[in-house]
Amino acid sequence: MTTTCARCTTDEDYAKVSSFLIERRHDLHLSYMTMDMVTLLYNYITEGHLLQITNDEGDVLAAGAYYHGTPEHNFLDKGTVLVDFTVFDQAVRGTRLFLKGLKYLVEAIRAAHPEVQEIRMAAFADNVYVCNLYAKFNTSSYTRQGEIGEEIIFCSDLDSLWTRLQKFDRLNLK
Repeated sequence: MTTTCARCTTDEDYAKVSSFLIERRHDLHLSYMTMDMVTLLYNYITEGHLLQITNDEGDVLAAGAYYHGTPEHNFLDKGTVLVDFTVFDQAVRGTRLFLKGLKYLVEAIRAAHPEVQEIRMAAFADNVYVCNLYAKFNTSSYTRQGEIGEEIIFCSDLDSLWTRLQKFDRLNLK
């Protein structure tokens, strides 16, 4: 199966990704209600960036969101990108597709925001799967208290992460 990574740019993109995320809101956290997800989506659409991975038929397989700058600094810290979440359909969940998406994310950030030096990835502390996945690709972490519970923020220098991701090119990620 061939997959394509892209930034959401059209109303159709936003609609497909929004439906995907609302349906899988409990994959982010069990306490998320539909209105919580709608609020988050509004924030990402107006202040952040939504990305998607689709298959040949255009079905969304994964989605993620990031902020250029961080909300706690009113997005003024332009040397930082905060990846607030990634959600993969359970049928395609795995390191290979995550790697492809992460590589696309880093390429997109480098192209659109060349001033970014640090990437941070947030995960709920009780989501062991995501925490383990993020830990594979980042060099440090810290915890913070989020609105729903404890979050682990995984950090990496963007150029160092890019260099590490280049080592996976031989996998021919499709």
